[in-house]
Amino acid sequence: MTEANDADQYGHVRLTVTEPDGQLITEVLPARALPGGLAELLGSPGLVMGAAAGDVLVLQASGFQVVRRGPNDCVQVYADPPLDDHAMAWLAKAFEAVGGYVEAPPQRQFAVVTVPSAAGSEQVEAIMAEAGTQIPGLEWQFGTA
Repeated sequence: MTEANDADQYGHVRLTVTEPDGQLITEVLPARALPGGLAELLGSPGLVMGAAAGDVLVLQASGFQVVRRGPNDCVQVYADPPLDDHAMAWLAKAFEAVGGYVEAPPQRQFAVVTVPSAAGSEQVEAIMAEAGTQIPGLEWQFGTA
């Protein structure tokens, strides 16, 4: 944990993974410290694969390991041109209907969807298929696959 306050044990974790091509990807996410050196993610990653909000992780020198999967899946959305207000509103409304929420950095070159696993991959795939007809240049992937 970095930037943690000892009184509340909330802070941030730095997740790092090595892509198959050797590229190093690092992302800083909000987290809560748990006993035994574990951390619970409070946000889903937009770049790093393999985790979602609610997952419990152990941080290792070589990256991280999910020791308990939480109740959510992560969907990583990319668009060129960047996501505009219409695209963000469309995604937010579509995923709100299944209990999810959408976040994006100010530049909106990508968005992160945290959606309950109970919604099911078929539902997510249907939403994203429709999104592809509404949002130009859209690409997406399950971040927890």
